[in-house]
Amino acid sequence: MTQKDVNTVNLPSKRQVDEAIRENPRLVDQNQVKAIVQQSLSQLSSIEHRLDRLENQGVIGRVIGSITGSTNKEMIALMRDLTQAQQTTIKLVLTLAIYHAQNVTVMDEILGELDKAKGVHTRTASHIEFLYDQVQMIRDTHRPQNKQLAGRLAMLAAGFLVAVSVMTYLFWNQFL
Repeated sequence: MTQKDVNTVNLPSKRQVDEAIRENPRLVDQNQVKAIVQQSLSQLSSIEHRLDRLENQGVIGRVIGSITGSTNKEMIALMRDLTQAQQTTIKLVLTLAIYHAQNVTVMDEILGELDKAKGVHTRTASHIEFLYDQVQMIRDTHRPQNKQLAGRLAMLAAGFLVAVSVMTYLFWNQFL
């Protein structure tokens, strides 16, 4: 796999978003988006806490766990749960972001929850940061056209002011 392949995420298609919404009609309600994202992120947090507890058990617990094999079984199960929760969170959040892409308030709520989660989660921080970037990209690509036009006009005006300032400076320095 190349670096590009690793960083590429296939955004859900319109059909996949429609199927996800048919399965869970709560995804349509913009008032519940924040709660849905929080719930998904709390599942990740719960698994991380269970992993921390397993890693921080005492010497006697480790010895007993290694003899019985329960520590290895639990670690494998937790890692499987973590992977599944990460995949579910990514699919869920991207589906919400695509469905509500035109609603700036909802997109900001999603980004706010992901931003909060970056500092809380340790094992999944890179996944959450990656997801944050993807949601931000979706928001930016689906911005209403008049805001994009206003941004372009502002950049054009700023460029014009800089050009006039430079030309004025050069003109006055020529005579001094």
